Parts: sequence; structure tokens; C-alpha cells
Amino acid sequence: MSTDMPPIPDSRSELVEFILLARDRGSSDEFISKLLRDYGWPSREVERAFFEVYEELVGRPLPTPRGGSGELARDAFFYLLAFVTLGIWIQALGEMAFIFVDHLIPDSLNQNYGDPSWQVAFALARLLVAYPVYLGLMRQINRDLAAHREKHFSGVRKWLTYLTLLAAALIAISAVIAFLTSFLRGELTLRFLLKVLVVLVLDGGVLWYYFDWIRRKPAPKGVRVAG
Repeated sequence: MSTDMPPIPDSRSELVEFILLARDRGSSDEFISKLLRDYGWPSREVERAFFEVYEELVGRPLPTPRGGSGELARDAFFYLLAFVTLGIWIQALGEMAFIFVDHLIPDSLNQNYGDPSWQVAFALARLLVAYPVYLGLMRQINRDLAAHREKHFSGVRKWLTYLTLLAAALIAISAVIAFLTSFLRGELTLRFLLKVLVVLVLDGGVLWYYFDWIRRKPAPKGVRVAG
């Protein structure tokens, strides 16, 4: 069995394993870092690989630095745009459900619903534009989280997600207050009840997904060193 140094890897996990093997054989971090950069590895990839090596060695995540940077601004842009498009398509979906409820159970005392065809078209247009944009943004965000484990602890991620959860929670509380007000006044109708349920189902889905999403931790790398 050959004892030569393994070739330069072609993926992040192999890069981490290469660093661990080289350190085991007495190479200094400075030498390994220079070797990888001279071979063509980008400085950022080398730094992130060393981040994972030291995180593995100490058994805890590296503290997230405070302060802004170009990458933090980029992340904030993706998060803000994702949450704004989330609000747009959720609101459009709810509006379409309200129109369906109004059509299913018309109010004999108030027939002034406007032009339903225009309302449906406008809601559908918002849904068809915002939803694919939202899916693309969330896919990119989740890819970044998988590739750069330190971003799970980012203040940008936590602050903007919890602000979105706060808005969703306030909407759910308002819907419950409206329901109880109508119930206590004896004015509760099936129409109103269905609309409240629409709000709670959509809003509850957002709360459930993002409460789970924000609590997710980076998966352990489990790098194995070959003997």
C-alpha cells in the first residue's frame, strides 16, 4: 500500500480530509495553505476548509463575527427578497381563496364584490410571478447553508427570519381576535369562518415551516481519516 501524499482533492469534503492527513504527517497549517493556493485553490475555499477542520477539532462552531461585509449584504438581499415574495404569493393565494368563498357562499346583503375575473387574474398573476422567484431564492439560500455551515449562525439569517415570523404571528393573532369578536357578538357566519380558516392555514404553514427552518443545525461532516 502506497504511503505517498494523496492528490489534491476536487471537493470541499476531500479538501478537509487532505488537510487533516497533511497535519497528521507533520505539515504546518501555513505550508498546507500555501501549497493549496499555489496549486490553484481559491483562498476562500482554503479558508473555509480550515474552518471545518478546526470546528471538528474543538467540537463547536466558530463564533460568527459581528459587523457588515459584502457577503452579509448579499445574504440580506436574498433573505429580504425571499420573504417579500413569500408575502406576495401567500397573500395572492389567500385572495383567490376568499374569492372562491364569496362565490360559494354569497352575501345576500352585500353583492358589491367588484369584478371577480379581474381579481382572479391579478391574484393569479402575482402568484405565478412571486412563487417561482421565492422557490429559486430559497433553493439558493439552502444551498449556501449546506455549503457554508457557518451561515446557520448568521445574525442576518436569524434577525430577518424572526422578523418574518413576528409578522406571521401578528397576522394569526389578528385573525383569532376577529373570529372571537364575531363569535361573541353573535355575528359569526360560515363565510367569515371559512375566511378565518384560510388565513390560519396559510399563516400557520409559514409559522410551522420557518420555526423548524430557523432551528436547523448544520449537519455534521463526519470526516474520516484513512489509515
